[in-house]
Amino acid sequence: MEQRRLLASLCAAVPTLRERAEAGLWSDLLDELLDDLAAGRPVVEVCQQLGWRVETETETERSGTGPSFTDYAEGAQLEGLAPVVLNGDYRCPRHRCSRRAHRDDRGRVPHCALAGTPMTYRAEP
Repeated sequence: MEQRRLLASLCAAVPTLRERAEAGLWSDLLDELLDDLAAGRPVVEVCQQLGWRVETETETERSGTGPSFTDYAEGAQLEGLAPVVLNGDYRCPRHRCSRRAHRDDRGRVPHCALAGTPMTYRAEP
């Protein structure tokens, strides 16, 4: 489970990493690391090469810095009908990590930064 959580954190950070890489002229290194990851390199190694401190699951639980999955996706409101609320979230399209996300303020579907595709919506009962 730790690997999936770490992969989710990396996926969520890729847009910011890309901005920093472009500003710092290390885009080639970032692309190489993401290609290595896609080819099967362990996510822990990639994160360590990026300079991230990789916490164990016990350290994460102790620090309370894990992601919050208590939000819900808002549905569209149709005229004349009660508001529609969708309980669920978007998840990794390749089922490789535990990242969960919601539509942004403009209603756009979140994308997987590693796969370059939209994330998959999963309704919760």
